[in-house]
Amino acid sequence: MEILTLDYNDIKNGNQQDFILNLEKALSTTGFFLLKNHPIDDTLLLKNRELFEIFFKSLTEEQRKYYCFPDDAHQRGYTPMKTEIGEFASVADSKHFYQLGDNYENPFVSEIPDLQYVSGLLFAQFNSLYRELMKCVALSLDLDKDYFNDEIGNSIMRNIHYPALDNPTVSDDVVREGGNIEGMCASAHTDIDDLTLLHATEAGLELKLPNGKYQPIVCNPDVIIVNTGDMLQHLTAGYYKSGVHRVVCEPGIERFSTPFFGHRIDSASVIPLAKFIGYDVKKYPYTTEGEYLHRRLIDIGLIKE
Repeated sequence: MEILTLDYNDIKNGNQQDFILNLEKALSTTGFFLLKNHPIDDTLLLKNRELFEIFFKSLTEEQRKYYCFPDDAHQRGYTPMKTEIGEFASVADSKHFYQLGDNYENPFVSEIPDLQYVSGLLFAQFNSLYRELMKCVALSLDLDKDYFNDEIGNSIMRNIHYPALDNPTVSDDVVREGGNIEGMCASAHTDIDDLTLLHATEAGLELKLPNGKYQPIVCNPDVIIVNTGDMLQHLTAGYYKSGVHRVVCEPGIERFSTPFFGHRIDSASVIPLAKFIGYDVKKYPYTTEGEYLHRRLIDIGLIKE
């Protein structure tokens, strides 16, 4: 199944309509596309990674846990290893991560003074790109280009470290069944947001195909991987696909990635748009982003019922 590559320059070079048509094709088929010539600063991406390598690999577990905020549903700061569970799994993922966003006060990491500033700059660049892409999403749905503008918020940038494992799990059956095993780097899941913007350089990301097999997605440092999240799928009654994907790590190789989860505010509607009249209410039962997000955070173990 082809994963399209879109050129961000088309938006500014008079080819916006072609970009929007290709975006619609990508999000309504695989739910994924690669974005080249994006405006995210490569130097900033590299500096952000360098600082978070220090956080994950040089700070002790006790030092990292000082920046852990479970009472905020792990939506900011540090989330320890094997906390998050994929929606189809019984075994927690073999990863830990650090999140910052626009809905919480992001902590200052005293051991790495530059981290808050650099990561904040990168968040702002991702957020700006997300806003531009949501304008294209609006136009692709025959809406005014500014339809989503006043609703954008609650977005999160996650920095993920997958430590090297001697024998990482690669079987969906194993992580579903549970037991005394190591987890997959990130078991099969969909994203909870409207759009995800991902920068990843190491291989491992895979998209589940309709036949149940997985297709690797190219992780190129020069592109941003963009995919539909559950909120946008709900809003379009399934027209835009929130594709199931996973991360499979190679033995003995660590992995870093930086996804930006683009959300809208809690009160934003996820009721399918009028153009999708006749949708199955039981399949798309939620009314707001806040309601849907709360349910999904429970499902993946970041909120305890």
